[in-house]
Amino acid sequence: MKEHKKITGGNFLALGLYAFLGLGMEVVLLMLEQDFYKVNINEWDTSRHILHWIFTCVIWGVFAVALALWAKRRCQFSIMGERRRAPAVNWIIAILLVAVCVGLNAWARGTLKLIGEFTGKELSSFIFQYIYYVFEVFLVFSVMAYGQKAGEMWFGSSKVPWGGILVGLTWGLVHSLTKGSILVGLEALVAGVLYGCIYLLMKKRAVYAYPLLLVAFAL
Repeated sequence: MKEHKKITGGNFLALGLYAFLGLGMEVVLLMLEQDFYKVNINEWDTSRHILHWIFTCVIWGVFAVALALWAKRRCQFSIMGERRRAPAVNWIIAILLVAVCVGLNAWARGTLKLIGEFTGKELSSFIFQYIYYVFEVFLVFSVMAYGQKAGEMWFGSSKVPWGGILVGLTWGLVHSLTKGSILVGLEALVAGVLYGCIYLLMKKRAVYAYPLLLVAFAL
C-alpha cells in the first residue's frame, strides 16, 4: 500500500512563498509591458494602467486559486478556515488594530490612502485600482494563512502571528524597493504583523479576517 507523504511546516512555508512569488509576478508583467509599449510606466495613459491592473488581477487570481486548491487537495488545509465564532472582544481589538493600520498608512503617505488614490485620477482608474487591491490583499492573505500554519506546525504555538511575520518580512519589506522608501517598507512590515494579529483574532476565518484586512490596507 502506498504511503501518503507526511505534511510538514515546510510544505506550508512553500505555499506561502509561492503566494509571495505570485505577487512578484507583477514586476515581470510590468517589464514586459514597458518593453512592449516602449514607454515608461510614468508616461502611461489611463487605458494602459487599467489593462495592467486587469492582467495583474488575472495572474494573482490564478495563483491564489491554484494554491488554495493544492492546499486543500494535498495538505487537507482550507484557506477559508474553520467555522468558528470570534468573541465580541476579539472584534473590538481587531477593529482597533485596523484603525492603527489605517493610521500608519496615512502617516507614511501624508494622507488617507483612499483620498490619495482618488486625487488626480479619473473615476475609472480609481475603480480598477481598487479592484486590483482586492486581489492583492487576498494573495497577501494567502501568504499569511500558509505562513501561520507553518509556524504553528514548527513551534507548536497558535498565539504568535507567524503568518503576519512572514507577510512583514516578504511583502512588507519589499515595499522599500518598490516604493523607494525605507519608511514605507517599515510601515508595511509593521502592518503585516498587525494583519497576522487580526487574522488570529478572527479565528483564522477568511470571511471575517479578509474584509478587515482589505479595509486596513485600502482605506
